[in-house]
Amino acid sequence: MTEKLLVRVGQSQQEPVSWLIWSESDSQIIASGELEHSGLLGELTEKASGRSIALLLPASDVQLKQVALPTKWNRKLERALPFMLEEQVASDIDDVFIAIGEPATIEDKHFINIALCDLAWLQSWMSVLDDFDIEPTVVIPDALLLPSPEADALSAIELQQQWLFKGENWHISAVESDWVSDYLSLTPESQVVHYSPAESLVCTKELNAKADEYDLPLAIFAKGLNALPINLRQGIFAAKKKQPQWWRDWKAGVMAAGVALLAFVSVKSTQLVMLQNEADAYKAQAMDVYKQAFPNKVVRPHLLRKQIQNDLDALSGGEQGGFLELTNHFVSIYSQVDGFDPETFRYDHKRNELRIRAKAKGYQTFSQVKSILEQRGIEVQQGALNQDGDYVIGEIRIRGAA
Repeated sequence: MTEKLLVRVGQSQQEPVSWLIWSESDSQIIASGELEHSGLLGELTEKASGRSIALLLPASDVQLKQVALPTKWNRKLERALPFMLEEQVASDIDDVFIAIGEPATIEDKHFINIALCDLAWLQSWMSVLDDFDIEPTVVIPDALLLPSPEADALSAIELQQQWLFKGENWHISAVESDWVSDYLSLTPESQVVHYSPAESLVCTKELNAKADEYDLPLAIFAKGLNALPINLRQGIFAAKKKQPQWWRDWKAGVMAAGVALLAFVSVKSTQLVMLQNEADAYKAQAMDVYKQAFPNKVVRPHLLRKQIQNDLDALSGGEQGGFLELTNHFVSIYSQVDGFDPETFRYDHKRNELRIRAKAKGYQTFSQVKSILEQRGIEVQQGALNQDGDYVIGEIRIRGAA
C-alpha cells in the first residue's frame, strides 16, 4: 500500500484526534484534519479502507527505557524481562505493557530497547479503533518518529501546545510549552534541531531551524515510518492474520454449503445405519432358515452365502433334487407376501413333498400363499389353521412329481 493513514490520539478519549493521509509514492499529503474527540472516529472508517494505518500514541504516555543485560539478548532474557523491571516501575508490573525493540551495544555493554505504557489504557484505544473497523498495523509513540538527531542534539517539533523531543540513546519526551525552557536547561545536549517555527522557544541552547523541512507534524512522522525503531503491535496486541479477500467474499456461501453437506452426510449416515440394521435382520432370518433346512450343519455367518450355494449344488445333483425345486418355488413368495414366517421345514423325498409349518398375521395370508404357489403350477395342500394370540399357526404341503 502506497498510502498511509496516520491517527494521532491523546491521553484521554475526550481529547482531539489528529489524522493525515500520506502518499508514499508522491511524498505528499493527500488529506488531513482533526476530530474533536474519539467518538467521531467513524469519520475515518472509509478513509482507512485500503490503506495501511499507523496509530501514534502521545509520547507523554509511553516511556522508553534501555535495560542493561548481563549478556546478549536471548529468549531466556525476554521471559525474565518483567522481573528485571519490577523495581523500576511505579505500578504493578502486571498492569504495564512491555514492547520490545532492538538490542543495543554501548561501550561493549549490552542493552535492550523497550517501550512501556499502561496496559488498560492501550487496550481501551485498540478497542475504540476496533469498534470503528480501524485496524492499525503500526502502533508507536509520536516523538519516536522525529528525524534522528546528530550527536549532542535534540530533534524537536511543536504539536498541540506541546514540544516533542527526540534524543540519542532511546530518549523521547513531550513538554508543555510553558515548561520547555526549564526542561531544556536540564538536558545535556547543546543544540536543538527544530522542524517547526521556534519563535516562542526560549532557551540557552543553540537553535538550528530546518526551515526547508517545515511541515505538518504528522507529515514529518509519516516519513519516519519507513524505519520503525519499534512497533507496539506485538504480544497481546499482535495483529491477527487477516483472512484472504476471497475467503471474506465467499465465507457465508462456503459455511452454508458446509452446513448443507453436514446435514446431507447426517441423513445418509442415518439411512446407512437403518439399511445395515435391515441387512442384519435379513441375515439372521437367512441363518434361521438355513438351520431349519440343514439342522446338522454348523452355520458360519461370514460364509453363509457359500454354504447355501454348496448345499444347494449338492442337492441339485442327488436324489433330493426335488427339494431344491420345491424350495425355489416356496422362496419366491417372500417378495409377494408380508407377515408370513416359516417355523419348520420337513421334506419327504419318497413322496417329493415339502411340509412347512408357519405363522402369519391372519387366515388370509395362508390363502394368499396357497394361491400364489398354485399359480406356479404347484400342488398345494393346506392343513388345519389355529389361532394363537395375535397369530395364526398352520401347515402347508407342497408336492412335486413323485
